[in-house]
Amino acid sequence: MSGNKEQEWFIAAELPPIFKDLLSRFEEFAPLLASTDPTQNLLSPRAGAEIPSETIPLSSSLRDDHVKGHIKMKGTLITKTELSIEINNNPVPIKTVASIKEEEHNPWRLCQLGHAANYMFYVKQKCEDISKGKITDIGLAKRALDFILDQIKRCKLQLVLPRQDVATTFNRNYCVFSPELPPGVLVNFHIKDIKLVLTISCLKNPQDLHVKDKYSLPKNAYCDRTIMLNVHWMTDIYDKLTQLQNEIQLVYQKLSVFTQPAPHKCRPVEDTVREAVDSCC
Repeated sequence: MSGNKEQEWFIAAELPPIFKDLLSRFEEFAPLLASTDPTQNLLSPRAGAEIPSETIPLSSSLRDDHVKGHIKMKGTLITKTELSIEINNNPVPIKTVASIKEEEHNPWRLCQLGHAANYMFYVKQKCEDISKGKITDIGLAKRALDFILDQIKRCKLQLVLPRQDVATTFNRNYCVFSPELPPGVLVNFHIKDIKLVLTISCLKNPQDLHVKDKYSLPKNAYCDRTIMLNVHWMTDIYDKLTQLQNEIQLVYQKLSVFTQPAPHKCRPVEDTVREAVDSCC
């Protein structure tokens, strides 16, 4: 079989079933980050499918500081919290409840998971194109795989690298928790190292409680208590994305064989030496 024929055969006969299998496995865990609201992320659940939820119990004590309760996650949202917060080891002691009520439909949106879901949506789209035989050219196939690998990498980074937006944290503290948190306390949720991170920030100086523009306060005006929580399905998503990444990388290596230039035929050393000697005579 000639090189071109072999390329055409691989793209037409081998790639679609490989990606059909990858797509079916991808769809097993993708709904974990789905949303029924297209304004939040592009990844929607299959028709009739429920978005799984997980309730995470929490009990943390450090010296005189205590945080207890539970957090409910559904897709990219925190839909409910009941957290009892008692911070005594601070110049401004705090005792309060951080409550997000599910029935009020005002969840905390985890932006990192929303971004991860969007990257997964584009991976799904491109895998569908390949599985349906829409990619017919070796160059297009390589670009498609480059795109998929890049989107998976970006998706995984959203589950690892922390992202804290101070302005967003202020806004959410005022509109998400019911009742509102007392002055001088901020509660933030974000993702880091494939874990859900709860950060409770308390003002150190009692005089700062009277500052109207809290945005003007430097970050070191707050003392942070950080609690990291395992979310089993998040770890599962990360591991399965890594498996897909490795398998697609192998397919990419197979494609690269077809685009490598033919090896240059070297002439025997003896012939080259003989010609050099003859030319000197």
